[in-house]
Amino acid sequence: MHRFFAPTSFASDTAELTGPEAHHLLHVLRLGVGDDVELFDGRGVHAICQIESTARQAVRLRIISRAASVRATTRSVILATAMPKGDRLGWLVEKATELGVDRLIPLITQRSVVDAGAGKLDKLRRTVIEACKQCGRDNLMTIDPPSHWSDVVAREFVVPDRLILVAHPGGEPWPLEGWLGSSAASPLRDALIAIGPEGGFTDEEVQLAQRHGARLVHLVANVLRIETAAIAAVAGLVLATDETRMKHGQK
Repeated sequence: MHRFFAPTSFASDTAELTGPEAHHLLHVLRLGVGDDVELFDGRGVHAICQIESTARQAVRLRIISRAASVRATTRSVILATAMPKGDRLGWLVEKATELGVDRLIPLITQRSVVDAGAGKLDKLRRTVIEACKQCGRDNLMTIDPPSHWSDVVAREFVVPDRLILVAHPGGEPWPLEGWLGSSAASPLRDALIAIGPEGGFTDEEVQLAQRHGARLVHLVANVLRIETAAIAAVAGLVLATDETRMKHGQK
């Protein structure tokens, strides 16, 4: 069943699609009255709907059923990463969305060479929507405005009980001992994973992170591109979290 993003409440008996989503339904997929589709609101709710009527740039739908998505875990994952060049950035955003990252923070570091301007961010947010449509996710990954490394450390590293991991060649081997809690009594924590630019974080940036409680992690022996390191780190965290949750009977 085709999925569409509708940033609205599904509390009433009807819903409406406009803009790019309506154009895609009408003029690309050529769906019409009587066809069933699925809408999601980007905040965790989806609805099965039937098309009631169409106009040139709008679609009216009748809501048949609605449900809130069930998250595998209440743990939140934040990816703070330098921006790779060209199409690699869109690929990173797409895969981070599929893996369940909740927030992406574009980093400005001393060695950064890519600036994620307003136009680029708008395009990336559209990539998030398309990835959610494809993978069945109902919550949109949010993309923050670009932030300087020192500001991210000051703002994000001080959140209580948050696991802070910084990818660095001199870090501890991945995965870390006891990083997710070793018993059912130890709750799975929110996590922030930081990935530096080509050339890595500077010594000054690494020391700043360590002073604020970050743990340095060494992902693999090979040198990875930004997007490869980011997705490897996120995938490793997601898999380890799922294994720990199942081991201790947590939901």
